[in-house]
This record gives sequence, structure tokens and C-alpha cells, in this order.
Amino acid sequence: MKKKFLLFGLIATMISCSDDDAKKSDTIDPAANNVLLLKVDYQTNAFEGGKELTFEDAQNFTIEPVYNSPGDFGDITLKYGELDENIFAGTITWMGMGERTYPANLDAVNSFGVADSILPMPALSQFEKVEYGQNGAYPEEINYPAIWAAISDLQKVIAYRASNPDAKISLFLYTPAVGGVDEAAADWYVILKN
Repeated sequence: MKKKFLLFGLIATMISCSDDDAKKSDTIDPAANNVLLLKVDYQTNAFEGGKELTFEDAQNFTIEPVYNSPGDFGDITLKYGELDENIFAGTITWMGMGERTYPANLDAVNSFGVADSILPMPALSQFEKVEYGQNGAYPEEINYPAIWAAISDLQKVIAYRASNPDAKISLFLYTPAVGGVDEAAADWYVILKN
């Protein structure tokens, strides 16, 4: 008898799950204060995962870099200025390799829903580099179309741009080593606000 109840409970649970539950993860709550952090490889421009961060309500959205120049060790933190909350943090090492420390983990590429069509490339005036310190140098020429192509078919990107089409698309180049850009270790982080 117990087995029948357990089996019935399992079947009822499975029936109550639907494709709509899976689709909800790629929609955003317009009332929530969310920031989408997406990692794109510097060399290949391949999407490597990301994280949706949720914050308390705020009137504005300003990214404030906190940069500690490395003697031997340094770090860079990007804060949601109005809330003094972290969006990104990573170490920078002289004669070594730093690492991202916040968020500790990114959601895998396959956890992001992909749309049937791509979102067209926004005007370059929509992009904004996150400037920080002397070592936070960006290349003279940035391949914006390649970076955008890596994320333009993600359902979350499409939803964020639809909910806040005038928001700047922040672009941050994380180089975990000091000196010239180590292309194999560097990554772009695209930051979107809903």
C-alpha cells in the first residue's frame, strides 16, 4: 500500500512539472532589480557562462570600480554603486595568475536558453567600457560585433534589452595578470541591467 502512495505521489509530481516551468528561468521579473553578468572569452569571443544577480531596489544603476593596484597582489571589484554590493570581483597577480572571486561560480552555457533569432547589434553608443586604474587598459580596437554575436541569441539578453532598451551595455575586460594583456587568460564581461 505504501508503495502505491509513493508511486502515485511521484507520478503526480512529474505531471505537475511542465515545459512552462523550464521556460520561466529565461524570463525576468520586471519588478525585480536584476543585473546580468556574462563572460565572453577574449581570444575566441565564445560565450562561457554567466550569472543573474538580484539586488534590492535602487533608483539608478552605476558601476563603481574599486581597484587595488598590484605590487605583487591586487584586485578589482565592480560594485553596484547605489547599493554598495558586488557585481564582480577578481584578483590580479604580478608574475602569476589571479582569478575571479565573485561570483564564485557562473551558470553553465547550457543553462541559458537560446532564442530562435538573434538580437541585432546595438549602436556602438550603447556600449560603455568600465574604466579602472592604469592597468585597466583596453585594446585600441574592440571587436564589438564579435562580442555581441556571442550573446545575441540568449533569451535573457533579449528579455533584458526589451525591458530596458536605453540602458548602457557595460563592457569590462578582466585581465588577471599584470603587464600586457595575456590573451589566453583575459575575458570580457558584459553587464546588462533590466
